[in-house]
Amino acid sequence: MLSVSLSLIEHYLSTISPYIMKNLLTIAALLFSLQAFCQGQMQKEAAGSLTFVSGHVMMLAAAIPADKYSWAPQAGVRSVADVCTHIISANYFFASKLGAKIPDGVKMETLEKDLKTKEAIAAELKRSYETVIAAVKNTKDAALPTKVEFPFPGEFTSMSAIFIVVGHSNEHLGQLIAYSRMNEIAPPWSEK
Repeated sequence: MLSVSLSLIEHYLSTISPYIMKNLLTIAALLFSLQAFCQGQMQKEAAGSLTFVSGHVMMLAAAIPADKYSWAPQAGVRSVADVCTHIISANYFFASKLGAKIPDGVKMETLEKDLKTKEAIAAELKRSYETVIAAVKNTKDAALPTKVEFPFPGEFTSMSAIFIVVGHSNEHLGQLIAYSRMNEIAPPWSEK
């Protein structure tokens, strides 16, 4: 039975015209090129999105006066400073899940309490975004399905971590926009 199947395959291949074979090889080469072109595409796009949102977060953090950093819309809700330090902490957390090394001197356990001034928060926001964006860019396609553990329920992968950090930054940008508007501070990009 196997020899009959091989004979049929050999016969079929011998009847394919050179024109068809050339086209099949061209299609195979195009598919291979497309696959090679797409390597890291999701990471590039996620890093681009994070770069955009980080720029807005940092512009808004700079536009909010230092005396408003302790402001919160009500008791029991994060202040402006708390939102910023939460973003910083999350950026480092997700970067570490993607294999990045947390910068020396960063104490994850006390980070949100250690940053007390607008200047310290601004500097650490920048550094945390640089760290997480680099981690996203450096994540290889083969690592995307790698399981990672989070302190909340569910099954997650490196790809999940990338999607979550992008969503997380956008969520808290929205929160900071609402906080600034409640304090009659227009986001800098909306005044252009």
